[in-house]
Amino acid sequence: MILIGPGTGFAPLRGFIGERAAQMAAGAEVAISLLFFGCRHPDHDWYCRSEMESWASDGVIEPFVAFSAVSDFKWRYVQDAMWDARDQLWAAIEGGAHIYVCGDGKFMAPAVRDALIRIAVDKQGGDHASGSDWLEAMIEQGRFHQDVFGFGK
Repeated sequence: MILIGPGTGFAPLRGFIGERAAQMAAGAEVAISLLFFGCRHPDHDWYCRSEMESWASDGVIEPFVAFSAVSDFKWRYVQDAMWDARDQLWAAIEGGAHIYVCGDGKFMAPAVRDALIRIAVDKQGGDHASGSDWLEAMIEQGRFHQDVFGFGK
């Protein structure tokens, strides 16, 4: 799984990860999930940090965490982390991973979709239209899922 959700968007994704952790604890073979998570600052609003760190040390997730209020951090937003990890992300997609996006529908979700389109173009060649076609195919195959809110006016 590829899980993408900043801030409060993490809540539903947490359920997926918790289930995977329980399966792994019961002895099931579970593929590592890529988690792209963002918040403003690691010291103020990185909720569930200890849980994420525990899941990472257990091999349940590989976290890529972005901090929008830390100007010198390597990733400001989840889409920045996705772009930097595009080789891993693409390998997971090619391996059959499903993508789950949860959170802000006004800014984050469109930026995530654009990052996925750019990654598809980078990996497959083509142009924005062909990348958009790829994402549409992922949606039609039931491999891209989003639960977003706050579309604005």
